[in-house]
Amino acid sequence: MTAFVLGATGFVGREVVRQLCVRGAATVAHVRPDSKALAEWRKQLEGLGAAVDTTPWDVAALAARFKIVDPAQLYILIGTTRSRAKADAVDGNIYEAIDVGLTRLAVDAARASGRRPRIVYLSSVGADPKARSAYLAARGRAEAVVTGAGLPWVIARPSIITGERDDGRLGERGAAVIGDGLLAVAGVLGGKQLRARYRSTTPDVLAAALIRIGEAPEHDRISDGDTLR
Repeated sequence: MTAFVLGATGFVGREVVRQLCVRGAATVAHVRPDSKALAEWRKQLEGLGAAVDTTPWDVAALAARFKIVDPAQLYILIGTTRSRAKADAVDGNIYEAIDVGLTRLAVDAARASGRRPRIVYLSSVGADPKARSAYLAARGRAEAVVTGAGLPWVIARPSIITGERDDGRLGERGAAVIGDGLLAVAGVLGGKQLRARYRSTTPDVLAAALIRIGEAPEHDRISDGDTLR
C-alpha cells in the first residue's frame, strides 16, 4: 500500500514521511514544484526512502497523479503561518487560501481520480466553523470539506505541537510549557479529561498516531487527546 503525503516538508509532515519509510511503507512525499528549496527537500526526503512528487496544486494534475499512484492513505498535513504566507506572497485570508483552499483542492482531486484513498487530515483542537479564531474557524471549514467528500476519513485534533521548528515559534513553545503545568495541576484535581485533550504533543508522537489511525480499520472518526498518543 502507498501513502501520499501532502505537506511533507512541514513540521509534522517530515516526521510522518520518516516514520512511514522506517516502517517500509511505499511513501510519496509531495513538494511544491515552485519551492525555493526543492533540491534540498528532494535530497532530504529521498534520503529517508520516499519518492518525491512535484505535481502542481491543480485538481486535474493531482487527480491524474492519484490515479497512477493509487494511494491507500492521503495525508493532508498542510497549513501556514503569517510569516510563511508573507514569504510565499499569499495575500488576503491566508487560512482560507491555504488551510481550506488547498484541502478542498486535494479532496476534489482525490474524488476525481476515481480512487478511494483514506484521507488523514491534521486539524487542531478547538476547530469549529463558528470559532472566533480565524485559524480555528478555517480548520473547522476544512474538516467539513473532508467529512463531506464521500471518501473514508480520519481527523486528528492535537493541541500545541512542540519541538524544534524552522520558524521558531518561541511563544508557542512557552505557552505549551505553561499550559502543560496548569493541566498537570488540573489532572491532580480531577480534570483528567481536560489534561488529556489539551496537553501538548511532539511531532514524533503525533506522526505515529496519524499513521496508526490512518491504517486502522476504523474510519470516519475524529481523534484527539490521549487517542493521539
